[in-house]
Amino acid sequence: MLKKLRRRFTSMLMLIIGAVLIIFYLVVVGLLILTITVNMRSSLHDFASEEYVNMYPDITAEEEYDSSQVFHLYSEGVCVVKVMQDGTYTKLNIGHARMKSDVLSVVVNEAMAADYTFGLLPSQMLFFYKNSTFDGTRIAFANASQYASYLGRLFLRGAVMCVLAIIIIYVMSRFMARIFIRPVEKAWSQQQNFIADASHELKTPLTVILANTNILQEHKADTINNQYKWIESTQVEANHMKELVDKMLILAKSDNMKVNNMFSDVDMSELATRLCLQFEPIAFENGVVLNTDIDDGIVIHGDQTSLNQIMHILVDNAVKYAGDSGEIFFSLKRRSGGCILSTRNPGVTIPQEDIPHLFERFYRSDKAHTAGKGYGLGLAICKNLAELHNAQISVLSDEHNGTVFTVTFSDGKKKIIGLTI
Repeated sequence: MLKKLRRRFTSMLMLIIGAVLIIFYLVVVGLLILTITVNMRSSLHDFASEEYVNMYPDITAEEEYDSSQVFHLYSEGVCVVKVMQDGTYTKLNIGHARMKSDVLSVVVNEAMAADYTFGLLPSQMLFFYKNSTFDGTRIAFANASQYASYLGRLFLRGAVMCVLAIIIIYVMSRFMARIFIRPVEKAWSQQQNFIADASHELKTPLTVILANTNILQEHKADTINNQYKWIESTQVEANHMKELVDKMLILAKSDNMKVNNMFSDVDMSELATRLCLQFEPIAFENGVVLNTDIDDGIVIHGDQTSLNQIMHILVDNAVKYAGDSGEIFFSLKRRSGGCILSTRNPGVTIPQEDIPHLFERFYRSDKAHTAGKGYGLGLAICKNLAELHNAQISVLSDEHNGTVFTVTFSDGKKKIIGLTI
């Protein structure tokens, strides 16, 4: 799919850039043709005007045609003919250009028959301009073959440049496609890994549930009391599956959520106090002491459920990994322009090489010591919910301070509110 997307992106990019270049080239060529044509018309108009003729002597129509001298430049390659009212004509020695009598007769008749004053005679490749005077008509002729030859060379060079441009555009398009598709490839890879990891996590409880149901089917005549351990095991694994599915649903929901129009002012002080009260018995059962220091009246603009989920996940992690007889320090303190909500827990420190991956889905640091403690989705959910509030999340862990998570919030009024756990 990614290869197909890359090819489609390359083709689209080539089409767009190529169309722009072709349009630009046609506009330039069109302007050049228009400029040359306007200059040609202006030059022939001057030669055909009565003021320009002056007193040059007439030359006979029988003089030989010299192709090496005809119409090299506007000022040297123009043949001017004076056509009388009775249809006779005389060639004027103005532009120093010569033309055979049979050719001259044809072009004069064609020019006089034309309905327009300036144009091209394709049969002889001549430009002409005719100007009516009191005693007849003056017609100025100029060779168009050099003009056509110049345009031919121009188009040939343009074609070569277009071929080179297409090659360059193709190379650039492939390069740019790789750059632009890279985030998609990363997202696709993460999605594939997520599906694989989710399938793996769901496979274990499903295997246990299927094994338990097979055992129950083999003892149809037995009582529920005698087979209760298999029912209880099935219930435990089903709860694990429900927890995993719930977490994945939260992730999916947070991935698809944008700026929430239902955001409101949330009393973080009250929210943190309630959360700590809920965790006190959990901390007691785990042999952990939960110390709190919460300022009153700290308010954050956001989604209350998501903010509560962020704190719940991080505090729950702190309790789980506090170690034996650990002590957690939880505080919500007001600071200039915002606030800091922090908890610090002791226990085994997180290896530095694991810290950049902590917020990846299904990632668990030191799996040998964290087996059975989670699915590796909590911090990923926390990060998604934090980003939903335009927040940044980070973690520090060392032997002296223990493990500290930090989330920094920025509200709609551009005030910075820090949340550290």
